[in-house]
Order: sequence, then C-alpha cells, then structure tokens
Amino acid sequence: MTVTDHLDSPFAPVGRGNAHYSVSTELYSPHLTVVRVTGELDLKSRSVLAQVLDDALHTETIVLLDLSEVTFMYSGAGCVVLDAAARSAGRLEVFAPTRPARLVLEALGAATIVADPRAA
Repeated sequence: MTVTDHLDSPFAPVGRGNAHYSVSTELYSPHLTVVRVTGELDLKSRSVLAQVLDDALHTETIVLLDLSEVTFMYSGAGCVVLDAAARSAGRLEVFAPTRPARLVLEALGAATIVADPRAA
C-alpha cells in the first residue's frame, strides 16, 4: 500500500501546524485507490481536493472517496466531487460521508454516488 499526504501540495494553502483539513491517497492495488479526507472542506481545500481526485481518476482504478471524518463541507467542494463523479464513468464512490458532507451532496443531487454503511 502506498500513502500520499497532500498537505505539502503546492495547491494546499495551509501549513502543517494549523491544517484544518487533510487529503491523502492510499493505493491498495492497481484496481483500488482510496482518497481519504478529514477536517473542513472549505474554499481553501477545494483546489487540493480537485487535483487529488483528478490524479486518482487518471488511471483506470476504482476510487473510493472516504468522507467519514469531514467536519464541514463547502458547496464548492461538493461540486468538485460531482464533477469528478461525472468524469469517472462510475469509478468514483463516496464512502461513509458525515452528516455535513452528506447534506451538501444530497442538496447537490449526488445521493446516488454515496455509499454509507451506517445507513444499513
């Protein structure tokens, strides 16, 4: 497994000491990539999320977007997820979104790409 921390990305406007979010990529196999997001998905984190999802979807892997530790989601970040899902040909799945993330995604009409094991 390969894990990439994107806090040092040139797109990340936050410093390591006071980061309000983190985005990491975990490559479990040539067929599965997990993009794990924690903290606040606000205006500052939007471009990092967009770049990481674009990079993950560049290959033919299944991309699981883990939003289980998101505390806030700006609607612009939700639009990034919707845009990535539209380009993914069904390869992007949003996993276990928190209530703030789920509310934004549902308001934007993305309920069909959300998989929440807690809802079962």
